[in-house]
Amino acid sequence: MFARILIQAALLLTLCGPAWAGAELQTGAEIRLIAPVTDDLVAAGRSVSVDAPVAGDVVAAGLDLRVTAPVSGDALLAGFDLAVKGPVEGDLAAMAFDLSVTSDVAGDALLNAAELTIGPTAHIAGDLIANGTEVTLSGWVDGDAHLTGDRVIVTGRVAGDLEVTSGMLELRPGAAIEGDLRHNGPMAVEVPAGVEVGGTVRHHYQSAPDEGPTILGSLGKALALFLLGVGLLWLLPGPVLRAADAMPRHPLRHLLLGAAILLLSPLLLGLLMVSVIGIPLGVLMLGLWLLALPVGIVITGFALAVKIRRRHMGMERETAAPLLRRYALAALIMAALPLVPVAGLCALTLIAAIGIGALAENLRHGRRGGLAVG
Repeated sequence: MFARILIQAALLLTLCGPAWAGAELQTGAEIRLIAPVTDDLVAAGRSVSVDAPVAGDVVAAGLDLRVTAPVSGDALLAGFDLAVKGPVEGDLAAMAFDLSVTSDVAGDALLNAAELTIGPTAHIAGDLIANGTEVTLSGWVDGDAHLTGDRVIVTGRVAGDLEVTSGMLELRPGAAIEGDLRHNGPMAVEVPAGVEVGGTVRHHYQSAPDEGPTILGSLGKALALFLLGVGLLWLLPGPVLRAADAMPRHPLRHLLLGAAILLLSPLLLGLLMVSVIGIPLGVLMLGLWLLALPVGIVITGFALAVKIRRRHMGMERETAAPLLRRYALAALIMAALPLVPVAGLCALTLIAAIGIGALAENLRHGRRGGLAVG
């Protein structure tokens, strides 16, 4: 049903080097695009705003990310606070903590966020998959819609079927589902006055949404790892590449150092949180500790990409696109590891630990001897 968006996302992950060879690259702390782009656009920074039309695809990552201008191709977006206000003529794949979509999407939409809002002015011509803690659908969906969240609110219209998996589903006056309504949750949904359902209403008892690893979830994690790797590579190219380069030479040392950081950090956090003065520092360190896990996986992914380059391409310097292509493949493989029961999670933990150790040792040496960018 969602084959087109999944296939295109997989192609972008595994073939991103050739696809972006002529793309316009924008990096920096604050990026604001005000001139039209005649090709694809790849952008990463703390604040990214796409305020000019893009004739091709857009791949962008930033803490504060805004797309206000038309995108003629597909859009793959990741950020903390993300707003899609410009029309997307292809498919849209986006993930953020706070995500809002208030524009037209001519293709399918795959959305993941803690707070997810599809506004009343949004029109998704294809199918919709939306996952979040709280999901609000107020716009129009021409295809089928699959919504998953702790709380799901529907006030918009769905031309196809609507399937909801949630602990709480609210259908508010003005909502219209032309197809069937299927609800997976602990309580049967009530269809109040002012809500139209053209097909059947079915309820399947489910105490909580399934949290086991899935292929779709693995693809989303691979996309997140890839975009995180792109951001780290452009913002901190020196530490990332030197840590990746050094990892194969001292894997055991890096593994032990990374494991020590993962195991001892919670003890230090507990001691800090005991005192009132240490609470702010403890909260900050807790955030860094949680971020260290995906960062460690990213570093190991780049180590694999560098190793492949050396074996098959020699030691010459290369452009970012081939390295990113190989890293995308590594991210896809590592994101799929949880599909293997027990062993996959153990392997992913070791991968994170060795990456954390390599980066920590590189930063320690950098403070002593200085960091060279490159």
